[in-house]
Amino acid sequence: MNTIESDPVLRRRRWLVLVPALVIPFVASFFYFVLFPGTAFGNGFYKGVKVFLLVWPIVATLLILKVKMIDRSREKRHLAGMLPAVGFGLLVVGLIFFLLEATPLGFILDENRDRIAGRIRDLGVAEHFLWFALFISFAHAALEEFYWRWFVFGQAQNVMRLPLAYLVASAGFASHHIVVLSQFFPIGWALVLGACVGIGGAIWSWLSYRYNSLFGAWVSHMIIDLGLMWVGWEVLQSAT
Repeated sequence: MNTIESDPVLRRRRWLVLVPALVIPFVASFFYFVLFPGTAFGNGFYKGVKVFLLVWPIVATLLILKVKMIDRSREKRHLAGMLPAVGFGLLVVGLIFFLLEATPLGFILDENRDRIAGRIRDLGVAEHFLWFALFISFAHAALEEFYWRWFVFGQAQNVMRLPLAYLVASAGFASHHIVVLSQFFPIGWALVLGACVGIGGAIWSWLSYRYNSLFGAWVSHMIIDLGLMWVGWEVLQSAT
């Protein structure tokens, strides 16, 4: 069971760094994907948010919280979590392809192919989609695990009970994905798919907590992103 931070000063500081970590990616997603998509400002804002995901945990940990980046109080079991991590990743990819083939989600995807392809082109990555897909699946997945699991969930579990920490961190992770998904799908589907993202985030938080390692969560995240990028590639190739 997690231990709630007992030092009132450090506890307040943890809230101080946690709240913007939860809110800023959500608010920023409106700027780069809803209000200014496909513009120099929107694309610049998108890149700026990615820099924030990397820099804020470091600045917050070292300069605001003034604690060590690496906690050596628990053994890190990097390889122990690989089986459930890979299993979950493959299960989700299989479920994605099943849903696209056997449920109305496939029809919704077909109806929105041109819209999805247009958004991919707006990001300026259509001409080098393979490299973009590899970046998203490997480097960006690692960045999100560092930010959402190590930092956001890590701070949440220090100021609230573990079940609530899972909920809060996964809701934050899902929130900006819902904004992005709403530009590809009707809002109902965006909420459903966003909830699935949140469930995935909660499972990755559990993996990181259970094995005290981001490695399994990153591998699982990578597998799922590769599956999603394959869907994106097929949409891009078939769109008019």
